[in-house]
Amino acid sequence: MHKIPLPTLAPAVCILALVMTGCGSPNQANIALRKQIQTLQTQVNELQVQHQGDQRIIQGLRDRSGYLPTLPAARLDELFTTHGLEFGRLTGGADLDPAKPGDEGFVVYIVPTDQAGEKLKAAGSFDIEAFDLAEPKDPLLGHWHFDLQQSKDTWTGALLQYNYVLTCPWQNKTPRHPDITVKVKFFDELTQTPFVAQKVIRASVPPQTQPS
Repeated sequence: MHKIPLPTLAPAVCILALVMTGCGSPNQANIALRKQIQTLQTQVNELQVQHQGDQRIIQGLRDRSGYLPTLPAARLDELFTTHGLEFGRLTGGADLDPAKPGDEGFVVYIVPTDQAGEKLKAAGSFDIEAFDLAEPKDPLLGHWHFDLQQSKDTWTGALLQYNYVLTCPWQNKTPRHPDITVKVKFFDELTQTPFVAQKVIRASVPPQTQPS
């Protein structure tokens, strides 16, 4: 299996930027150059996302001893496949019991993304870990696993939402600090490849758990 080379548009962006150095007030030529730079930069970003996803898939195909067989790489290249993960804006602490103060857990809104960074309804399982890094001696708050069927049951594709919605009650303990680091691992069922994303979220901490 050969590596997929990443086209190098970045030098072109740099050259166009240098051409604009020292120019005076904006004119039509400068505006056109700026638009070309923005277009090229967008293409660079898309290619970087695609390349990183391709490399993860390739590595997963090489290392998947013990996993289920999947499609040949040539077939996968013809499909829209997972290349990354994107958190939804509603990801954060969750008040799961209104009768109690503070949040009793958190909710992760997350969706796989394809080669172009577009949202993709890809099937797979999730493993989530949460950490209170302000407690270095014992930061782990819990580990949550959602198998393939459980993940399917959490999918939301209506009312402007297009995410897996994964609810995670506190397990090991209630955090004492509001900044919680959440690590999400998605194992793609089609390509048999893992993808990881991480985000710092905010949670409402009950007064009795806050540090003095």
